[in-house]
Amino acid sequence: MKLLSPALLAATCAAATAGYAVLFHDGEAAQYRLWYYTPAAALGGAFIAERLAMPGGKRAFGVDLVVALLCLARPLTGQPPVSGHAWFAVHALLTLEGKFSRAIAGAVLALTLYAKLVLWNGDVTLWPGLAAGIVSGLLWRKWQRKNE
Repeated sequence: MKLLSPALLAATCAAATAGYAVLFHDGEAAQYRLWYYTPAAALGGAFIAERLAMPGGKRAFGVDLVVALLCLARPLTGQPPVSGHAWFAVHALLTLEGKFSRAIAGAVLALTLYAKLVLWNGDVTLWPGLAAGIVSGLLWRKWQRKNE
């Protein structure tokens, strides 16, 4: 049973992030948060809405929790040395079922690839982030399957 619409929660999270960017930052800092963080926040909202509607096991939820905490730690602390955007987008692509949510995950991954490869000349956090997303997504699938 869907408790929340992925589109509605995605829009809410994106709007909150955009509001934060505009209210608390100026110039390039605001622009950066608008184009880079806002789409990831939308993905986070869609992800949460889907997970709330999905029956799941404790181990699969544990994988989601570790991924979320480490990806959120990245912009706050600079650690771990992996791209949180790449990690979360790949994890979401491998574990979400809804077309809307998967489309947002694909868009966030494309944006991340463009930013890290083109704008930032091959940011070294990209490859570990992609690898982490593959590992966590496959682990989640394995453990989720055991609970079906």
